[in-house]
Amino acid sequence: MKDEEGFDYGNQFQAYLSDREGKTFAMKSLPESWYLTGCELYAGVQCQPSGFRYPAHNRNWNLLLLESGRVKVIFRHAASYTFVPGDLVLLAPGPPREFHVLEPLKIHWIHFNLDAHLQYRPEWPSREKNVFLLQPPALNEFLRLFSAISDLCIFRQKGWYRLGYCLIQEILLRGNMLSEKGLDQEHIDFAARILRDVTAAASITELAEQCHLSRAVFFRKFRETFGMSPAQYREQQKLNYVRELLENTTKSVKEIAEISGFADAFYLSHRFRKMFGISPREYRRNYLDNLSRDQ
Repeated sequence: MKDEEGFDYGNQFQAYLSDREGKTFAMKSLPESWYLTGCELYAGVQCQPSGFRYPAHNRNWNLLLLESGRVKVIFRHAASYTFVPGDLVLLAPGPPREFHVLEPLKIHWIHFNLDAHLQYRPEWPSREKNVFLLQPPALNEFLRLFSAISDLCIFRQKGWYRLGYCLIQEILLRGNMLSEKGLDQEHIDFAARILRDVTAAASITELAEQCHLSRAVFFRKFRETFGMSPAQYREQQKLNYVRELLENTTKSVKEIAEISGFADAFYLSHRFRKMFGISPREYRRNYLDNLSRDQ
């Protein structure tokens, strides 16, 4: 079977599933519903030798947990990524992708519909908009969840579908907890140092990526630490720099606006008054008057 871009999935994909006795068997074919986003939930374990190549489902969300081996995932018209043992990977729907097995592989996988069934979104570090990656310190807990979902998909007893999505939600939430711990003091200091540099052009999104965090987690943890958003912190640093220029130079407000990265003198004056309760010209005049009296 081919997708809308002509990418052939067909019977190239052999899913190796684990039953409760630890035995494995291969599904010769998958039902048509497997190819339709949102119609089903599938999970299992796949073992492949080095050099094996196979296409991966790209119309739904994919959770992958590498127990052993190495695999490269190559995206159509995009980048490629190599994953190693211990990697917990979340792949969003997107461009077709193909797996290239670099070392004998054992990988646990889940295909699911995030948008229709899950309440909480993943906040994992991302490599790009389609690839999220974690390295859990306690792998056994995630292996247990993957195995439980795989068993549910095999035996399909009453209520299996709803329980399966509850367990997927647990995986995503546990990943979110790991992500939130990622913004340690080192990351905070790094971000604050960049934001204090009024000449730095790094966006908030770029800073989050350099800290290996999603934008949402970076924003929340930064606010918890400094009591303000990264954008507010950056503006505060710029206005402090403006104040230093007013005190130590004779540059005009227009020139200072250009140096400090404000759109124009009017906008600088508006933001300066909001922070200090006085216009830049008034601040300079008061500062020089006080300086003269002190001398």
